[in-house]
Amino acid sequence: MEVASVFQSLATMAGLFAYWGLYIATGFACAFYVYQDAIKHKRRALNIHPYWWAALAFIGNVWALFAYWVMQHSTLVKTPDE
Repeated sequence: MEVASVFQSLATMAGLFAYWGLYIATGFACAFYVYQDAIKHKRRALNIHPYWWAALAFIGNVWALFAYWVMQHSTLVKTPDE
Protein backbone atom coordinates (compact mmCIF):
# COMPACT_ATOMS: atom_id res chain seq x y z
CA MET A 1 0.00 0.00 0.00
CA GLU A 2 1.41 3.34 -0.98
CA VAL A 3 1.72 6.25 1.40
CA ALA A 4 -0.21 8.54 -0.98
CA SER A 5 -3.22 6.22 -1.02
CA VAL A 6 -3.28 6.12 2.80
CA PHE A 7 -3.32 9.92 3.00
CA GLN A 8 -5.97 10.07 0.29
CA SER A 9 -8.13 7.61 2.23
CA LEU A 10 -7.70 9.61 5.44
CA ALA A 11 -8.59 12.85 3.65
CA THR A 12 -11.70 11.24 2.20
CA MET A 13 -12.74 9.91 5.60
CA ALA A 14 -12.16 13.32 7.19
CA GLY A 15 -14.36 14.91 4.56
CA LEU A 16 -17.13 12.39 5.18
CA PHE A 17 -16.93 12.86 8.95
CA ALA A 18 -17.08 16.63 8.50
CA TYR A 19 -20.12 16.33 6.20
CA TRP A 20 -22.06 14.06 8.52
CA GLY A 21 -21.05 16.07 11.57
CA LEU A 22 -22.39 19.23 9.95
CA TYR A 23 -25.55 17.40 8.86
CA ILE A 24 -26.23 16.15 12.41
CA ALA A 25 -25.46 19.55 13.97
CA THR A 26 -27.84 21.24 11.51
CA GLY A 27 -30.45 18.61 12.29
CA PHE A 28 -30.20 19.28 16.02
CA ALA A 29 -30.45 23.04 15.45
CA CYS A 30 -33.50 22.69 13.18
CA ALA A 31 -35.19 20.24 15.56
CA PHE A 32 -34.57 22.51 18.55
CA TYR A 33 -35.99 25.57 16.77
CA VAL A 34 -39.04 23.72 15.45
CA TYR A 35 -39.81 22.15 18.81
CA GLN A 36 -39.48 25.43 20.70
CA ASP A 37 -41.67 27.21 18.16
CA ALA A 38 -44.25 24.43 17.97
CA ILE A 39 -44.88 24.32 21.72
CA LYS A 40 -45.56 28.09 21.72
CA HIS A 41 -48.48 27.83 19.28
CA LYS A 42 -51.92 26.78 20.35
CA ARG A 43 -52.80 25.66 16.83
CA ARG A 44 -50.74 22.74 15.60
CA ALA A 45 -49.75 22.52 11.96
CA LEU A 46 -51.57 19.49 10.50
CA ASN A 47 -52.43 18.40 14.07
CA ILE A 48 -48.91 17.00 14.44
CA HIS A 49 -47.43 16.99 17.95
CA PRO A 50 -44.27 19.10 18.48
CA TYR A 51 -42.25 15.95 19.20
CA TRP A 52 -43.00 14.62 15.73
CA TRP A 53 -42.20 17.96 14.12
CA ALA A 54 -38.85 17.94 15.91
CA ALA A 55 -38.12 14.38 14.75
CA LEU A 56 -39.02 15.31 11.18
CA ALA A 57 -36.84 18.42 11.37
CA PHE A 58 -33.91 16.36 12.68
CA ILE A 59 -34.19 13.94 9.78
CA GLY A 60 -35.17 16.41 7.07
CA ASN A 61 -33.00 19.29 8.27
CA VAL A 62 -33.55 22.57 6.44
CA TRP A 63 -36.21 21.18 4.09
CA ALA A 64 -38.39 20.08 7.00
CA LEU A 65 -37.81 23.42 8.70
CA PHE A 66 -38.99 25.15 5.53
CA ALA A 67 -42.08 22.91 5.36
CA TYR A 68 -42.89 23.70 9.00
CA TRP A 69 -42.47 27.41 8.39
CA VAL A 70 -44.76 27.31 5.35
CA MET A 71 -47.49 25.52 7.33
CA GLN A 72 -47.15 27.60 10.48
CA HIS A 73 -45.90 31.11 9.66
CA SER A 74 -46.32 31.93 5.99
CA THR A 75 -49.10 34.02 4.50
CA LEU A 76 -50.67 30.81 3.18
CA VAL A 77 -51.89 29.97 6.69
CA LYS A 78 -55.53 30.80 7.30
CA THR A 79 -56.15 32.64 10.52
CA PRO A 80 -59.31 31.96 12.60
CA ASP A 81 -60.84 35.33 11.65
CA GLU A 82 -60.75 34.54 7.92
